[in-house]
Amino acid sequence: MNTHAGLLAEFLRLRIDESGKTLAVLSQQVGYSTSQLSTHLSGRVPPQRLVVGLIAATVPPALRERREAEAVRLLRDAQHPPRNPARPIPPVAPAAPGQGSAVSLAQAQQLQVYERLTRALEQEGELRQAAENSARLVWVLLGMVNTLEDRVRKLTGERDQLAASMDGGELEAARRRVGRAEEQKATAESELARAREKQRQAEELADRLRQEIEALTDDLDRLRGEGPSPHDHLPARATPSPGPGGEQDAEADDIDAALARATAVNDQDAETIDRISTELTGIPAPVPEAPLLVPDNPPTSPDTANKTAAQLKEEAEAAAEREDAPEAARLYGALAARSTAHFGPGHQDILFIRGNHAYWVDKAGDPARARDLFTILITDCTRILGPDHPDTLISRHNHAACTGMAGDPARARDLHTGIIKDRTRLLGPDHPDTLTSRHHHAYCTEQAGDPAGGRDLYTGIVEDRVRILGPHHPDTLASRQQHAYCTEQAGDPAGARDLCATLVIDRTRALGPDHPHTLASRHAHASLTGNAGDPARARDLYTGIIKDRTRALGPDHPHTLTSRHNHANYTEKAGDPARARDLYATLVTDRTRILGPHHPHTLTSRHEHAYCTGKAGDPARARDLYATRGSVNRTV
Repeated sequence: MNTHAGLLAEFLRLRIDESGKTLAVLSQQVGYSTSQLSTHLSGRVPPQRLVVGLIAATVPPALRERREAEAVRLLRDAQHPPRNPARPIPPVAPAAPGQGSAVSLAQAQQLQVYERLTRALEQEGELRQAAENSARLVWVLLGMVNTLEDRVRKLTGERDQLAASMDGGELEAARRRVGRAEEQKATAESELARAREKQRQAEELADRLRQEIEALTDDLDRLRGEGPSPHDHLPARATPSPGPGGEQDAEADDIDAALARATAVNDQDAETIDRISTELTGIPAPVPEAPLLVPDNPPTSPDTANKTAAQLKEEAEAAAEREDAPEAARLYGALAARSTAHFGPGHQDILFIRGNHAYWVDKAGDPARARDLFTILITDCTRILGPDHPDTLISRHNHAACTGMAGDPARARDLHTGIIKDRTRLLGPDHPDTLTSRHHHAYCTEQAGDPAGGRDLYTGIVEDRVRILGPHHPDTLASRQQHAYCTEQAGDPAGARDLCATLVIDRTRALGPDHPHTLASRHAHASLTGNAGDPARARDLYTGIIKDRTRALGPDHPHTLTSRHNHANYTEKAGDPARARDLYATLVTDRTRILGPHHPHTLTSRHEHAYCTGKAGDPARARDLYATRGSVNRTV
């Protein structure tokens, strides 16, 4: 029997058991009949498509990549098992005259290598068994921790009810039950950490042994030449037996018994791993330090600083959903710290949490800190996931964006150049992520002082996004807006005006007249119209924009105030400084009320008010306004 196929079948059956799915359900998901699944899960070597399909259907996304790699490795071993013909090792033939010492030396070398290879195979089998035990134990303990969390919550509620009723005897017993449940939960979490570490150590040592086995096999083949070999009877790798199991009873005595079994399995696997590690390296396997386990505060406690990871995750996701960036950044930071302390910074789930933390730190207004967080995260993602993993590329993209927002657009531009190259190679030139990187690269190029270069880059991006996404896709419209902006910055306001005019039409059609992006495009079009030499037309356009922004956003919204400022500006440029003076007067009053007297926008409007007052024929009043503004500036 192919024992490697048995190992693979056992591995796949365990994944199915963990998922809770039936063969009938899996049959629909992977495209194989239940009888075919049953056959392959009984030890027949399955096709790779089935193996990958079963992993995808049964393993959570966070663990899927790792489990698929393990399954493919087991499949490879099943497809190409070591030779194991059932025939005895032939006796060593007498040496021919004149060849005694040479033949004896070769035979001795073969036997020595054979013994080492036999021992290595036995050790690998023991390690695979220990790894499987630890993997099963992890899932048992995860369930136990969840059960104990619920038990602590329930017992805490009972204790608090008794405290309210002032029942002294029952209250003391309830307190003891809560304390015991918290100790059990701490023990379960400690054993869970041990099981995870033992699984990692066993898999690491087994992989090392697999390399040594392959090298020894090659040595033995070389030594034996064409003759018979003693490794024709090498022992097969042991098929792991079922690991720890048993139902978890809600009663405390049964929980203690289950924890004792878990501890015994951990201890047994630790002895196996330590023994083999000592034989291979001369050094026992390191004993992981027990994590600092502080019992969680009960849900009724007013002190919520010591929340469980599950609570932090739920609250962080809720804050992100409502786009509360400061709160999301704080909660993801706490979750990352808690999880990193328990699992280490390299766990794949922790990398995802750290990415969310950095992202929301940026959204909360601290791109420099987010940039530094992403710098460290990229190093870990590259080492653990690989440079071409999607999460690594996303972290690199976000790092480049934060670098630009932190005030270094030239560096951001260069970072985006490398990301575009890698995304084009891995995803193709038309993938949305590749186009997004190109959009950001063009933006940083303009911000770094090359508006003509940005304009030319956006020209190509707009063409490709129109072809791939369509002219009315939000991403296409965003690139068209930036293309118009760069065109104006490159010295062609008339060309930018015309680009923006068509953009206004398309955004109105695609998003509606009151959408913030439509209003932003109308604002830009009016400004470009004025800059292209038609201030009267710009003034009239702003009249409509102010009306619509006041209705859609409110009279005190910063965008409404900005449109009012520009409207007054082009009113003056169109030859009516008196009207502009009056518009600025009311704007200064509103900006002072909303933003304060020292805000830069308030000061700018006050300056323009003084300027228009002088142009309208009242230089004395203008002088007084300038003097007042000057005294304000000195206090800013």
